[in-house]
Order: sequence, then C-alpha cells, then structure tokens
Amino acid sequence: MIDLLQHVLNGITSGCILALVALGLTLAFGISRFANVAHGDYVTLGAFFALIANRALGWNLFLSGLVGILGCIIFGYGFYHFVFKPLDRRPKIASVIASIGVALVVRHAVLFIWGTEQHAYQVVIQRGIRFLGLRMTKNEMMILLTSLVLMFILHLILQKTRIGKEMRAVSDDPDLARVTGIGSFRVAGVMWVLTLSLAAVAGLLLGLKTIITPYMGWDVLLSAFAAAILGGIGNPYGAMAGAVLIG
Repeated sequence: MIDLLQHVLNGITSGCILALVALGLTLAFGISRFANVAHGDYVTLGAFFALIANRALGWNLFLSGLVGILGCIIFGYGFYHFVFKPLDRRPKIASVIASIGVALVVRHAVLFIWGTEQHAYQVVIQRGIRFLGLRMTKNEMMILLTSLVLMFILHLILQKTRIGKEMRAVSDDPDLARVTGIGSFRVAGVMWVLTLSLAAVAGLLLGLKTIITPYMGWDVLLSAFAAAILGGIGNPYGAMAGAVLIG
C-alpha cells in the first residue's frame, strides 16, 4: 500500500510540472487559436537561461528562475511580435507551421551554444524526508509547492482581474469580445507573457527533478498536449486535472 501511495505522490509531483506546460498550451490555444509547437522549446530555453545564472554566476535557484523567466519572455515575446502577430489574420495552419520553424530555431540555437551534453543545476544532494512512510526530497517539495502556488495565482488572474476576464471573453467568443471593445492584441500579448513565464518555471522545475538537455522541452511536449486535450483544449482547469492524471 505504501509503495502504491509513493508512486501516486511521485506522479502528482511530475503531473504538477506537466500542468504548467499544459496550461501554457491551452491558454495559447484559447486566445490565439493554434497549437504552439514551439512551447516545449520555450521550456528548454527557460531551463538553460536559469542554468547560466546558477552555474556561471553562482546564483540560487530563485534568482536563477527569475533570469530564466526574463530570458524566456524576451525571446518568446520577440517571436510573437515578429512571427506570430503578423500571421494573426491568416489561416491558423500558417501559425502552426511557423511555430514548428520557431521550435527548430530555438532547439538548434541551444544545441549550437550548449551542445548535446546533459547539465544539472548546482544544488546540494539531498536525502529524502520520510513522513507516514512516504519519501520526498526538499526539491520535490519545492516543485510541488511552486507549481500549486503558480496555478493558484493563475486562477486569481483569470477570475479576479480585468485582464483575466478579458482573456476568458476572447477565449469564449473572440468576435464578440472585439465588438465590445476588448483589444485582442493586448490580451494576446499578456497571454504570451503568462505562458512564457509558466514555460520558464516548468523548465527550471523539470531540470531540477531530472536533467537539463536541449530536448527536454520537446520530450515533454506530447504529454502536455495530451493533458490539454484530455482536460478540454482551451480549458485551463481541465489542463491541470489532465496533467495530474497523466503524471
């Protein structure tokens, strides 16, 4: 019984990381109406920016995570502004194809700079903490807590803020939202900042739980898409539930 509960706990921890990736995918689909294949490589990008701060500068994981978020937002928003935004009025298949191109550019840039080697954050090796027969490391506790806090913050943004309500309106009916004066490009810009931030944090947590490689985001992308579809594509809460189930 304890072994089963341990596997469930491990699955929930992995599912929480997956939920952050799936949330980015489902938010992007809900607002921009296309499947962003590059999202997995944004996860990788955030992990490697955090790695620079952690290994080269010796910063702790919190500050390294902020660097990862900032770097991911700068590059990801640049791709949005120069690649995806001009394609907004085109058939959505054009945006999907463009996202494949962006994914390849990001992945090969990471390969060119860091090579194919595996990397790890500079953290202290920890012994598992036992509670009621279950074992968790402090890093796993941090992964679980960080993911839950971010999901709660996203819930508050979507439900309690004006921009969150506008995002839900655009997701439900973009034409009606446009008629009522909601700026679709402004909403899309905020959505991209949110999804890129989630991707960067997911990259940091995934690298902390496993290893950092140029393919880490690509490897988790299919599972994240499955979670988003399982929970109802475009539904953030369904994506969270789907990710935990898959995890």
